[in-house]
Amino acid sequence: PPTLSFEQRDISDVGWSVEYMGCIYDVNNHTATYHYDLTVTSTEKDLSHWVLGIDSELVPEGSTGGNTTSMGLDPTTGLYGFKWDDGQNKGTTAPYSITFNGDCTESSIDYSVKGGTYFAVGNTMGPGEDGDNPPSNTFSITGVVYFDANANGQYEVDEPTLNNTTVVLEDVSGTELASMYTDPKGLYLFTGLINGNYSVNIPDSTTDTGDFNETLSEYFIANHGGLNISINSADANDVNFGYQVVIAHIEDDLNSDDPDGDGYTFSGTGKTIGFWKHQHSVAMRGKGRAHIDEATLRQYLNTIEQAWLTDPFQFYDDPIVNSFEILSARTSDANELLLKQLLGTELNHMDGRGLSDNLNLQSIILAWGEYISYYEYLYTREQILEVKDLLDRINNSGE
Repeated sequence: PPTLSFEQRDISDVGWSVEYMGCIYDVNNHTATYHYDLTVTSTEKDLSHWVLGIDSELVPEGSTGGNTTSMGLDPTTGLYGFKWDDGQNKGTTAPYSITFNGDCTESSIDYSVKGGTYFAVGNTMGPGEDGDNPPSNTFSITGVVYFDANANGQYEVDEPTLNNTTVVLEDVSGTELASMYTDPKGLYLFTGLINGNYSVNIPDSTTDTGDFNETLSEYFIANHGGLNISINSADANDVNFGYQVVIAHIEDDLNSDDPDGDGYTFSGTGKTIGFWKHQHSVAMRGKGRAHIDEATLRQYLNTIEQAWLTDPFQFYDDPIVNSFEILSARTSDANELLLKQLLGTELNHMDGRGLSDNLNLQSIILAWGEYISYYEYLYTREQILEVKDLLDRINNSGE
């Protein structure tokens, strides 16, 4: 062993400490990255360097946290391992990581820290010698991306879910580990994860023009940003992302004057309540000229009964007669006014009309409208009429 020319102190008597933050396994590259936070107290000397004591048979594939690094015996502290030699100022905490081929195999290892004329040796967790053995247990992170229709920050039954939305899994350094689309129920699932710290987020934009992310960032606001998740020998469930719509942003893009100045307006193709009443009248009388024949109209109404919630649209007798009554309602009741415009927009949606260049957005708005109608007691009259007015704008967008 080398002759040490610096004083060794107990780790509890110095103001340098290393905290193990966990290991993240990259299933795509079959690598394990071990993360650490090193803290230098404000009353301690600046750190000169530190060493993570790892076995000589382990060959690092990469590291973060400093530009000057080396593998070998540190003559200052007498510890063999991986050395970060860039130093660290007192009163700071900084992240470090080291990556190896293979899987995460946590073992108890030593580390050394040095500054001024003394050093100390502590104990932490790090890579073991059997890095090519697979982890004995893996876990998952799962959740749902949803429209927070009642704005309470909790995913609840009947709230619309957001499918085809890209969700990204990252490690603590911000490196992407995996990504996936939410399924038709708004669910996402990341599997094969070992103990460690992760981040799950939904990017505002992606390179995939087919997902829902750009629409989300344009017309919705999130309850929160990315979520930091710690896997500790158990699955992380209900890691949910809730969104609320910003009606004013949709209305701006329904205005051909482009009031928000973003250079975009919807190519609105909605047909009015009067148009749809006429289609019903021709079907009921059996005479006259209609753009939508009776068989197609009945198909639309049958689909509407099953499209979103079971209620509010169930046409128990003759669907055409029942839906005509809803479209013809003369009322001041807020919910009945909402149902009138909602049914008109749903008929437009079945016919590919309305927000025809973003039917995915329109589908979410319709699911929201049904939720509001069914749970009308949660909303004020003004809130109900605000959504009714938006649907009215969509239904008149093609005129």
